[in-house]
Amino acid sequence: MTSISSTNTDLDLANLQLASSSKNKAKKELGQEDFLALMITQLQNQDPLKPMENGEFIGQMAQFSTVTGIAGMSRSIAGLTDAFNSGQALQAASMVGRTVLTEGTSAMFSGSRPVSGAVELPYGTSSAVVRVYTNAGELVRELPLGTQQAGLGNFAWDGTMANGQPAPAGRYRFTAAIEGRTGSTALTTYLASKVESVTLAGDGSGSQIRTDSGATVRLSQVKAVM
Repeated sequence: MTSISSTNTDLDLANLQLASSSKNKAKKELGQEDFLALMITQLQNQDPLKPMENGEFIGQMAQFSTVTGIAGMSRSIAGLTDAFNSGQALQAASMVGRTVLTEGTSAMFSGSRPVSGAVELPYGTSSAVVRVYTNAGELVRELPLGTQQAGLGNFAWDGTMANGQPAPAGRYRFTAAIEGRTGSTALTTYLASKVESVTLAGDGSGSQIRTDSGATVRLSQVKAVM
């Protein structure tokens, strides 16, 4: 009986001549044409007694498609990130001279210019109150907000104390709460300040703004632009 000799299946990849290797340049990674050439050579040199399983072949094709797709997606994400960082930097730069709302409880009163801000209301209410204190903790004024819808409720303090006299210039503290029959619910306060300068990160991300109150905050911490 005549025996069938199998084709050598040990491939020497270092000596394999690919269709795309005519440029005589060493490649650091396989491209699509190189990968397909390897697969064709593998099929041509497979053992006829042990042909490649369909599942194995399909698996290699799926692996190549996955790697190619991930590489393309990575390039797309990198492009989107660059565009986002550039847009964030431009947005921060355009805020110089604008008034913004940032979370805080302390503000300087100049003696003449009102202090304005807002509170975050979880639901509509007519029982929200903003309280103004000195740095020593003495209550200076209560500011009822009246009927408000859910969301940001604005307030302004003109510097007048509860006795009708003007408050001296200095730093004051602001708190807010919804007063109910069973107690009070504390609210987050946001104070208005003017943007004096912007610090841009090298890649545009993490840009910061400095306000006339002396605070330095990230662009993502700005609640609203007034």
